[in-house]
Amino acid sequence: MAEKTAERSSTESNSRNSNWVWVLYFSICALPGLFFLDLLKSLAELVRGNETYSHIPLIPLVTMVLIYAERRAIFSERAQGWKIPATIVVAGAVLLAMVRLIVPPWDPAEQATLMGLGFVLLWTGTFGVLFGENALRKAVFPLAFLAFAIPLPPQLFSELIGLLQKRSADAVAVIFRIIGLPFARQGFDFALPGVTIEVAEECGGIRSTLALVMTAAIAGHLWLRSFPRTLLLCVTMVPIAIVKNALRITLLSWIAVYVNRAILFGPLHRYGGIPFFGLGLAMMGLVLLLLKRLPFHIPAQGK
Repeated sequence: MAEKTAERSSTESNSRNSNWVWVLYFSICALPGLFFLDLLKSLAELVRGNETYSHIPLIPLVTMVLIYAERRAIFSERAQGWKIPATIVVAGAVLLAMVRLIVPPWDPAEQATLMGLGFVLLWTGTFGVLFGENALRKAVFPLAFLAFAIPLPPQLFSELIGLLQKRSADAVAVIFRIIGLPFARQGFDFALPGVTIEVAEECGGIRSTLALVMTAAIAGHLWLRSFPRTLLLCVTMVPIAIVKNALRITLLSWIAVYVNRAILFGPLHRYGGIPFFGLGLAMMGLVLLLLKRLPFHIPAQGK
C-alpha cells in the first residue's frame, strides 16, 4: 500500500513538473513576439489579404495536436542533451535579430519569411532544450510541420504560381484534344466556340496545392511511417493538383460552350473548387494505398 502511495505521489510530482516545463516553453516562445508586434501585425495583414496564407494560424495548432497525440512516445525517455537544440535556438535568435536590427531594402513579404523561419527555429530549439534531444528527434515531424507556417519568399512564390498556371494550361489543352473540344490556344488564352477563356494565376490552384501537400504530409506520417514514402506522396500532390485543376477548367469550359456561358460568372466557377479538392483527396488516397503496398523495403522512421 505504501509503495502504491509513493508511486502515485511520484507520478503526480512528475506531472506537476511537466506542467511547469510547458508553461516555461510557451512563455519563452511567446516572449520574442513582444519585440515584433509591428511585424506580426504586418504578417496578420498578409494572411488576411492573401488567401494562400490563410492556413498559417492553424499550423501551430496542428503541431500541438500531433505532439499531444504522440506524447507517450515523444516523452518516454528522460530529458537529456541540449547542445544541438541550443544551436538551433541561436540560429533562430540570430535570424530574428537580423529582421529586427538590420534594415535592408526588402519588402514586407521577405521580412515575413525571415521572421517566420526565425520563430520556427526558436520554437523547435527551445523544445529540444527543455525536453531533451531524444524528445526532439521523436517529435521531428510535428516540429518540422511548423515550416508550413513560414510564408514563401516572393520569388519562389511567383515561380510556383507560374509553374502551376503553365502546367494547368498544358493539361487543359491535352484534355480538350481528348474530348474533341475545338480550340485555338495562345499562351494562357483558349478560344473556344462562342467563348474565350483564360487560365489565370488563380486557376493554377496554389492554395489547394499547398493544402494537398500538407494533408499528404500528415497522412504519410500517420500511415506510411517512412520518410521516403511520405516525401514521394507529397511530391505526387503537384501533378494531382494540376490534373484536378485542369479537369475543373475543362468542365466549366464544356458547360460554357454547350450549355450556358453564364457558368463562367456564377457561383460554380467561384466555389466549384471544393468538390474538385475532394477529388484530389481521393486521388491522394489511392496513391497512399499504393505506397503502403509497395513490395520493396524502405527504411521506416524511428519511433
